[in-house]
Amino acid sequence: MVVANRQSLSLSPYREAECGLRICTNIEDLRWEQDDAGQRAHDWSPGLTDQHTGLANRLHFELVYSYLFGAGDRGIALTTLLVSVGSSELETENPNLLREIGEKFLDCIRTADLVGHLGHGRFVVLLLGSNLQGARIAADRIESALGPISPAPLSIGLASFQPEMKESAALLEAADRALRGAEAAGGGLGFA
Repeated sequence: MVVANRQSLSLSPYREAECGLRICTNIEDLRWEQDDAGQRAHDWSPGLTDQHTGLANRLHFELVYSYLFGAGDRGIALTTLLVSVGSSELETENPNLLREIGEKFLDCIRTADLVGHLGHGRFVVLLLGSNLQGARIAADRIESALGPISPAPLSIGLASFQPEMKESAALLEAADRALRGAEAAGGGLGFA
């Protein structure tokens, strides 16, 4: 029989890997915390955070997305939103606005959602446990938060996991088609 005292139990959702990286062992236990300045601070590696926005970077997004895509096959709703703020040079033109966009995203999404900065004025939001109706609500919140500060008409493409999607790229391609349709219409919301 193994007996553990309270000090030997770890309540953290992470475990330390041999290489020194912190690996999340229970994604549901991840929570946003308030830092001393009253702003949201995340408890993940700076190597997974976009320096311009404070959001997840491409690597972080790809790691989480590849893991969660399999959940769609198990019957868990997974919807992706691609958001374009219209300016592909935002990183160099107005880095303060880019940081503000990141903060607005964090204020209007659920803690269970992941928002990442893809670069060139594009962002991606993974909505685990949300169908298209839930994604529409999320898109409305994003549009309300970002619309007033977006340098160009905001465009959002929505796509939900479908059983015929066997490759993880299929969901992102569907969201990209919906985004391109919204951009071609001069902004707004597009559905795949």
